[in-house]
Amino acid sequence: MKIAFLVRDLCHMGGVVSATQNLAGALADRHEVEIVALRKVRDESYFPLDPRVRVRVLSDLRPHAAASDVDNPLVDKFPLVYPLNTGAKTPVVSRLAELRLLEWFETTDADVVVSSSPRNTIMLAQAKGDFLKVTQEHSMPSIYAADIKKKLFPSYRFLDALTALTPEEVVSIGNLVPAVRNRLAVMPNCVPAAPVRSKGTNKVVVAAGHLTVNKDHATLVEAFAKVLESEPDWTLRIYGSGTEKAKLRARIEDLGLSGRILLMGEYAPVSPEFAKGTLFVLPSKREAFGNVIVEAMAAGLPVISTDADHGPRNILTHGEDGLIVPGGDAGAMAGAILELIQDDERRQKMAAAAVRNAERFHEQASRERFEAILDEAFARKALPSRATARVDEEGSVHVSVGRLPGSVRSAELLLRRTGKDGEERRFPMSSAGDAVVAWDAGLPQGTWESSLVTDAGREVPLYTDGYGCDTRDLLSVELPRRQGPSMALLLPHRHDDGGLRLRSVLREVHVEVGPVRVDERTIALQARLWGAQLGPGAVLEGVCRADKKRVLAFPVRGAGGDLFAADIDCSRLVAEHGEEAEVIWDFWLRPAADAPRVSLGKLATDVLQPTDVFTFPRPVLSTGTAPSRAFVARAARKAARTVTGSAPRPGVVRTELRPYYTVLSQFAVKTVRKK
Repeated sequence: MKIAFLVRDLCHMGGVVSATQNLAGALADRHEVEIVALRKVRDESYFPLDPRVRVRVLSDLRPHAAASDVDNPLVDKFPLVYPLNTGAKTPVVSRLAELRLLEWFETTDADVVVSSSPRNTIMLAQAKGDFLKVTQEHSMPSIYAADIKKKLFPSYRFLDALTALTPEEVVSIGNLVPAVRNRLAVMPNCVPAAPVRSKGTNKVVVAAGHLTVNKDHATLVEAFAKVLESEPDWTLRIYGSGTEKAKLRARIEDLGLSGRILLMGEYAPVSPEFAKGTLFVLPSKREAFGNVIVEAMAAGLPVISTDADHGPRNILTHGEDGLIVPGGDAGAMAGAILELIQDDERRQKMAAAAVRNAERFHEQASRERFEAILDEAFARKALPSRATARVDEEGSVHVSVGRLPGSVRSAELLLRRTGKDGEERRFPMSSAGDAVVAWDAGLPQGTWESSLVTDAGREVPLYTDGYGCDTRDLLSVELPRRQGPSMALLLPHRHDDGGLRLRSVLREVHVEVGPVRVDERTIALQARLWGAQLGPGAVLEGVCRADKKRVLAFPVRGAGGDLFAADIDCSRLVAEHGEEAEVIWDFWLRPAADAPRVSLGKLATDVLQPTDVFTFPRPVLSTGTAPSRAFVARAARKAARTVTGSAPRPGVVRTELRPYYTVLSQFAVKTVRKK
């Protein structure tokens, strides 16, 4: 098959670039592989690349290159779709690269496209091609910036497979986006075998990584100072560069250890340097994987690592090929280093085990692991994902995906509630691809995403189009229900992302708002109480959203059967407004003096979001109450800024009342002080 890896560029020194190039080379044994780079700023990558892997560059920013794009005016323009780098003064990925990427998506003949960065993943999810869409998460999505997470997490739903470096990260992503749990797989980085191995005779301890606060080489310096008190003949070599370099050098000089702790600078590739050492140390505070751990093991070095989330504990076996110590503990780190450098036999046994254990991350194992992930993704992609939904006269929902493939013995309609809990409910599906969600199935209240899941555990999300939800008969469903909860209603709908979703409303007691008449004196409403009856002390209560202790009570009166009426006095809402610019009052019915509140809602409808559909007049009340000093001051400043402005009329306050339905379909009134 043809596999394309989508990267920003290959021109920086990082574990993601190294891992991507390594995996691409491993796959080139059996497949046609290319790397698509959005830009190029230097002639060569820092890491070796298998010559069988083709590199396609979408924007060449090298001035001396024959195909340079530096004179193209679009290289200085920010992209319109590609997510921006926060705070960037110039585009990292230009409008030119973005346009060429969109063109490549439309014309590529790749069978699989693999993204290795969040921004590229967001773009890949929007691509219309029929190729397999895969993302490799090389970090921890939970720590991404909020603006990226807001776009990235919904994008996951449009991917065919997602991989993470460790089992812990698979669980974490599944908790963040429950809908993709069955598309997640563990895929450690590919790290090739070492070209040369350590003899284990040099009295050198090695460390490598960016010199940043997270990598915490400062703790390693303090630890090695303790080691040198007992073993003064040993040397520590730290490879890498970064923002902490000056601080590290200053501390090394303060300790008088300039000749024993060496800052080696950047080496690319750095793994050949490992053979000069006898022991490797990783002091990181956080480490999603840790390519250098495997590189050191492959070079025949036992590894001492902090127990950083989550990589090291998934690579090392404590006591077999290395030691794991608590993070930030210089004493524990020094003790572990001394333990190994003072025990030649144990260190040599660990070195041999490290070489053996590193093999599971080499080319062959990585290729086979990734091919298995792709095979599973292709099997999921063969499942039907387009669905229709119909509500019958009783309110049950019939979902159809068409006849299932012959390879599927049985399947179910899986509903997963949106939100953090991710609760699941399953409904059997016939061989014809039909499933029924009965109105009385007790589907808990909330919004539910839909998927098809097979007996083999393969899951695909279900999508629909503008014609896919038939809710004609929902309007004639008889409410309240005569058995079970008084309010039980299912509303299938198409989400903004195209997914088929169901909204379930399930309430033992419910108040459905009917006609509402609004004027400057009264908000007169009629409503129906289902599942309970009005009793002594029944009132309508307006609860201030910002201060739940502020409650206004209005009398209610029965109007026959389950119908009741109430008049909300507009002047009381205005009088209780206070000094705020605006106040929101959420309305509830207390059916009796000792009964719990029941929210007033608009839910017995096929309208998913009643806010902009069921609207009301907005009266403005002028009252004689003297305005507050703050209000007068604001109005005076506003008048002073205008040519024809004048101070407010003394003793007059204007307040607008805005009745509306909230996003949760609850009836509310917002009072707004007019300037």
